[in-house]
Formats: sequence, C-alpha cells, structure tokens
Amino acid sequence: MIVSEISLWGVGIVALVVILAMIVLACVDRRMLGRMLTIFGATIAQMAIVAGVVWLVYRTNAWWAFALLYVLVLCLSICWVLYSLQPKWRPMTGPVATAMFAGSIIVAGSTLLCLPMSVFITVYSVLMACMTASMIQTMVNYRRSLNMPRKGEQTLMERILPNVRSMMQPLVMVMPVLYMGMLLGGVKPMTGLLVLLLLIASAFVANIMAGVIALVMNQKYIK
Repeated sequence: MIVSEISLWGVGIVALVVILAMIVLACVDRRMLGRMLTIFGATIAQMAIVAGVVWLVYRTNAWWAFALLYVLVLCLSICWVLYSLQPKWRPMTGPVATAMFAGSIIVAGSTLLCLPMSVFITVYSVLMACMTASMIQTMVNYRRSLNMPRKGEQTLMERILPNVRSMMQPLVMVMPVLYMGMLLGGVKPMTGLLVLLLLIASAFVANIMAGVIALVMNQKYIK
C-alpha cells in the first residue's frame, strides 16, 4: 500500500524560494514581474476549475461528470493553441477547434477502449496535453510560413512532419510515468507495455489527423 504524505516543512521552503525569486525579479524588472503574476494568476484560475471538475468526477463517478471533464480539457486545449497564435488567432479558430475536436475523439475513444474509466482522467489529459503542444508548434510554423518568401510549395506531409516531431518529445517524457502507474496498479508488465504502445499509436493517428484537418482548412478558408 502506498501512503501519500505532505511535508509542511517542504511546502514552507518551496514557498520561501518562490517569494525570494519574486523579490529578485521585482528588483530586476518590475514589468516582467507583473506579466509573470498575471500568467500565474490565470494558471491558478484554470487549475481551480479543472480541480473542481476532477473532484466532481471523483465524488459522483457519473458519466456526465466525465463528459464535462472531456469538454473542459478540449476547450482549454483549443484556447491554449489559439493563445499561441496571437494576434491572428481569430481566422484560425474554426480550423483549430475542428482539428482538436477530431483528435480528442480518437484520444478519448482509445483511452476508454484500452483502460478502465477510473484512469480516464489521467490518460486522456496527458494525451491531450501532448496533442496541444504539437498543434501549437504546427500552427505557429504555419503562420510563420505565410510571412516568408516561398522557395517552393511544401507538400502536406512536409508541413505535418514538424507536428509529429514535436509530439514525440512530450510522449517520451510522460509515457514512462503512465507505465509506472500501470505497474503500481498491478498490471502485468507485458500487458501494460502493449496498452502503452496502442495509446502511443492512437495518439500519433489523432495528432496527424488533427494537423491535416487544421492545415487543409487553413489553406482553403484563410487567404
């Protein structure tokens, strides 16, 4: 049995380090400190909303609570992608929302098919975070390409490749954590490895499909 304990001394030390870092940053650049506090506040607000929904899922274990979590994570992912496209995010709202929704269906569906509902929150959120990071890179690269002189027309796969590469990095970092969670939960090593490979494959399919949808819609509707 694994017992989770929180050290109040450790929390106090971490809080002290954060305060000292803010004081140093205030002495160096107060404007940057203001921006950092704004971002930190927005992050805390998002975390509070997500934590509230997760608590609701834990307390009720109802299908509508899981559906609410699915929609919340999807909306946050779309907003994070659009935020990276400032100040030209409005024309890309439709393509990004459609692409992320299509990818989320594959990610959520594969999670539900491979794993029990009790771990849906963790796995779905991790896979969506990986897809969000790669989609941000794809859309940022696409926006930059619109402002650069064309040396030759890129194929669709050439535009998708950066999306796949950027997805590999977070997957390599987070998938071993999921695998360790499976082992701690009593899953057989080979069974857990097979499920992990299936989740990675489905994540790649969802990511590539989302990238294709976003780029095709952008090229068709955005001039």
